[in-house]
Amino acid sequence: MKTTVLILTFLLALFGCDSTRPDTRASTSEISDDTKPPAPDFDLVNVAGGTMKSSDIKGKVAVIDFWATWCAPCLVEIPNFNKLHSEHDGKGVQMLAITVESGHLANIKPKIARLDMKYPVLVGDDKVVEGFGGLIGFPTTYVVTKDWKIYKKYLGMTANKKELIEKDIEKLLTQ
Repeated sequence: MKTTVLILTFLLALFGCDSTRPDTRASTSEISDDTKPPAPDFDLVNVAGGTMKSSDIKGKVAVIDFWATWCAPCLVEIPNFNKLHSEHDGKGVQMLAITVESGHLANIKPKIARLDMKYPVLVGDDKVVEGFGGLIGFPTTYVVTKDWKIYKKYLGMTANKKELIEKDIEKLLTQ
């Protein structure tokens, strides 16, 4: 039984949390300047209390990670996102997590504490998911420009995702 759980955990970490596609290895898609869609406006519950609006983030480069509390690859990425947050906090960058398909706030809050997430975690809804174009798997991470347009989308988990996002941040901060 332990071997089966270990193999399943490894496969989830390798391929991501997705039951709709057989191949969910991390992929990246940069959107051309001419067709960059706006990121959606939102007003979502912050797990730490209160709400957070998209207007609170506009003017900063945003890294927005959609994840679920039950998704093993999502959990593996959290330490890297904590590092991104600590390295760029106060420098025109906003790291943000939006949890979906994770139950009620009462179920989410203790998980966030156990994971020691250092950046804001919001409880997502269908409207924000649809506004970002829908999700086909977890984790899905978006990099958003200062003028609130979707710059890049990362689907799944990859070993160098943090480094790729750091390059995106550096590029977008100079624009």
